[in-house]
Amino acid sequence: MGICDCKSKNENEKQNTKRTNTDFRQTLKYFRKSINGSNTDTLILNNDVIVSDLGTNIENKYEKLKKLGEGAYGEVWKVRHKVLGKEFAMKIIEKSPYCVTKEIINEINILKKLDHPNILKILEFHLTEDKFYIITDFCPEGELYNEISNKKEFSESEAAFIIYQILSAIRYCHKMRVIHRDIKPENIMIMGRESNGGLIVKLIDFGTAKIFSEGNTQKGLVGSSYYVAPEVIDGKYDEECDIWSIGVIMYIMLTGYPPFNGEDDDSILRAVKTGKYDTTLDTYQNLSPNAKDLISKLLKYNPHERITARDALNHPWFKTSELNANYNSSNSLDPNEVRDMLRNVENYKSDNMLKCAAIAYLVHQNTNIKQCMDASKLFFSIDLNHDGKLERNELEYAYKKYCGLSDEDARTKAKIIFTNIDTDNNGYIENEEFIRACINPRLFNSYNYLKFAFDYFDNDKSGYISIQEIEKKFLQSSKNKSDITKKELKKLFDRIDVNNDGQISFEEFCSMIKNIINT
Repeated sequence: MGICDCKSKNENEKQNTKRTNTDFRQTLKYFRKSINGSNTDTLILNNDVIVSDLGTNIENKYEKLKKLGEGAYGEVWKVRHKVLGKEFAMKIIEKSPYCVTKEIINEINILKKLDHPNILKILEFHLTEDKFYIITDFCPEGELYNEISNKKEFSESEAAFIIYQILSAIRYCHKMRVIHRDIKPENIMIMGRESNGGLIVKLIDFGTAKIFSEGNTQKGLVGSSYYVAPEVIDGKYDEECDIWSIGVIMYIMLTGYPPFNGEDDDSILRAVKTGKYDTTLDTYQNLSPNAKDLISKLLKYNPHERITARDALNHPWFKTSELNANYNSSNSLDPNEVRDMLRNVENYKSDNMLKCAAIAYLVHQNTNIKQCMDASKLFFSIDLNHDGKLERNELEYAYKKYCGLSDEDARTKAKIIFTNIDTDNNGYIENEEFIRACINPRLFNSYNYLKFAFDYFDNDKSGYISIQEIEKKFLQSSKNKSDITKKELKKLFDRIDVNNDGQISFEEFCSMIKNIINT
């Protein structure tokens, strides 16, 4: 290679660098635009506020403990928050011409939209000129794939507990018009184990997920060969492709073998296209009639005849498989605790949106502590249609069942409560909205929790919260109209800024939270 060739290469590298930087700026513009939509006329609290671009050096907030994995685009680390002391997972993705930026942004935006205990939560994120940082739940038990590889076969009750959770997550996704498109054991993480050994799982990897419209089909081959539905291979499919993938996982867990096998991807896909799975295996023959029936309905070749997630959740298999820790039941909860939680719900007030944001942020980061988990169990016990959302009639049902109220009293109470809890004004109560109202706020009355919540607002780490920082946090939501939001936020700000110095100190912030605790 001559000097001229080297010069030409250097110029090309400069041009590529310039192009990459331009692309990144366009990507940032696309990202900011992608989370903005139509405006409303009320100040609301949703996940655009709770899960926001921190705009700070995220690595300063966390201590790296252990590298969990490494891929072509970056690394995943187990980290510990320096204030809270809790462990999380940090995904660090290098910005490069090969990095599929829109997939990353797509995953961030979809995960922000979803609120379900069996879907991995995005907790924080940050975009720099050369990296993406994404903080999520840490799942200490690893992938379901490894559990399947080590265990080979699951009992029907063990499998039912897991499959029910996956179906519940997908029922919620489909209700939210999200299609996952790549459900497989590698994309299901184990968060922990119940006292009887049941695995608590979370669905991950929404990079190839899509928002869909009812009646519109998707195109393009997406997913993994063992788990892909036959209609996906044909290139025309809808959300029912997720149901097929769950059927494949159920078959593997109960028999120890994939239903569609082959020496390579092409032969596996040919087997999938036949739609015929092996029913002669001894492990399959030994299954209960209900297990076989559900498998046949999940793996129905015609997607229009395939069972829906909602109907699958009501299948007799889940009632006859001896689910000792029934996922959607509050039987394990003390009746007095249930009544205490519903009393907290009744007394919950959303008259101070800064207070609500602080509590929401703390709950979002701590859904795996006992009080929050119990509240989530109660939520799913009264979610009668299994869609991951509470409507007013379901809240009425809770007060009639657990508090013995009459129909009229329950209706009156539910009407008042519903308005207080539905802080994003979308017409239903989501899991975390319910948890915030259920818990006793004294749970977060410690220095570490209060400092953690304070730092969420104090973006520049000055030790004070300015009105500009409050506005920035709330205005990231597309549903907060700036001219109205600023007036409302200024009123809230002035109520907390008791010495009228134009900023909120940590002491003033703590006073606000403690006033909530003592009321």
